[in-house]
Amino acid sequence: MRYALIIVLLCTALMSAPLPITFVGNEKIASNQLYATLGLRKPYAIEVWEDQPVIDSIAITQSVSALTSFYKSKGYYHARITSETNEKEVVFKIQENDPILIGDIQINSLLDIKSAISLRTEGLFDQEAFSESKSAIKKRYGESGYCNAQFNTKAWVDIETDRAYLLFEATPGEPCTFGAISVASTPNIDGNLTASMLRFEEGDPYSVEAIRLSYEALYGQEGIARVVINDNERNGSVVPINLSIEEAERPIRFTAGVGYSSDQGLAAQTGLKHRNFFGDLKTLSLDARYSQIKQEASGSIAYPLRNRGLLGGEIGYSNELFDGYKTKSTYEKLTAKYQDSPASAMVGVLFDEVETYDSHDQNTFPDSVLFITSPLGEINLDTRDKPLEPTKGYWLNARLSGSLQSVVVSDATYFKSLLSSAYITSIGEHVFGAKLKWGTLRLYDGELPSSYRFYAGGMNSNRAYTYRDLGPKNSSGDPIGFSSLIEGTLEYRFPIVGEFRGVIFSDLTFASEKTIPDYANEGYLGVGTGLRYVTPVGPVAIDVGFDPDDMGQYAIHFRIGELF
Repeated sequence: MRYALIIVLLCTALMSAPLPITFVGNEKIASNQLYATLGLRKPYAIEVWEDQPVIDSIAITQSVSALTSFYKSKGYYHARITSETNEKEVVFKIQENDPILIGDIQINSLLDIKSAISLRTEGLFDQEAFSESKSAIKKRYGESGYCNAQFNTKAWVDIETDRAYLLFEATPGEPCTFGAISVASTPNIDGNLTASMLRFEEGDPYSVEAIRLSYEALYGQEGIARVVINDNERNGSVVPINLSIEEAERPIRFTAGVGYSSDQGLAAQTGLKHRNFFGDLKTLSLDARYSQIKQEASGSIAYPLRNRGLLGGEIGYSNELFDGYKTKSTYEKLTAKYQDSPASAMVGVLFDEVETYDSHDQNTFPDSVLFITSPLGEINLDTRDKPLEPTKGYWLNARLSGSLQSVVVSDATYFKSLLSSAYITSIGEHVFGAKLKWGTLRLYDGELPSSYRFYAGGMNSNRAYTYRDLGPKNSSGDPIGFSSLIEGTLEYRFPIVGEFRGVIFSDLTFASEKTIPDYANEGYLGVGTGLRYVTPVGPVAIDVGFDPDDMGQYAIHFRIGELF
């Protein structure tokens, strides 16, 4: 009797063991969506380290119900799903049958909201898309200043004719404005300071986009842990704002990391930062960075001002290896910045003492110790949808520096400019990008460090060449750099499988000793392909580029982060 009981228990345990899942009959909806509906994920073929998804027998009935509801939400009201279990797997058999299609969409709206509605006549009646369309319409009215708009959205489904009829109706009401702004803040953060960082003022037209940008600006202050912009109150068409700020409980943050790239080689970083130094969101940072190319230590302080201003100061030391020489730099920098969305502007001054040493070519890279005082200017405009893996938008950046030679202030009279821009657009998961960079360096009098010149080649430049290896070289084979540089890139990114993306690119570089390159004789073309694996900190990228006019000229690059 005892042995019989043991056998029964063993059989029960075997029967209740989790089993793999198979879907049969799903033609319109991919299996990965069905796995996700059950809270599971099936690994791709290359992910051999991942376990296959399994299901307990007790959860099969509930899973059938969940899959049926999911199919209905996608417009398949007549879908029939059953399950069969054998000793090897659980098979979900799916009969999708005819879906519900949209017979008509009626729109009654003061604003043009057609583009906010993702559903189309004769398309599938997707309940998720219907809900997203309602939210998009509300957002459209909020962005246009209608805070009291009333909405009426309905869907009638005729099971007999397999048709759905949709209504999107909006009554705008009176345009709204922002009202008085009150601030509740912790003692170490001035409420008036944080209120001045908002992207709107009392009396401005009400806009949910302005509120979103305000969240971004406030959370950009590392000393702030939590922000609430309460716009729920209404005084007719006036929207009072209650701003609540909480500071970080632990303002001191330690960072450290290691990595590798084809440009810099092995790299490491460590830093210590006080994110609310003596209150009011001032920051004090100490950083050390090491790579096989450059080693640097620096300290910096940032002092936020009312109305989106920021004063900054930095001191540092760096040692950098170039092909043919080395440099040591001791520098101090003072800056004043105006921060807005999507634009920002900066002016400043850089005091830079640069020692060039261990030169292999004294004529091209003379050993020297030079002191350069350079006024700085920078303008930035960034409309990309996100900093990592952007899929749309553009950015523009202009940097200017220069100096006048004098015995006390500077060893050179020069002017240097660097203009950069990029444009990104997408069709579904296919992303297209273009990038352009134009730099000029003019030395009028005195002597500049060799490191102030432009160099090209590498993972963020022309990828047919290794880091700073493009262009003419001296007798020792060391690149001598340029006084002018124009670079352009075209890139197409496409999905492969899972988190893997493919890339096809073309890089074109014009570089010269003259102010404007000779476009006929001084061009360098690189084309190639690459692979991306998406991670939370940016894609891991491997690129292979070559010169189509010289197949022996090629380079392999590795990086973390996107080019655009």
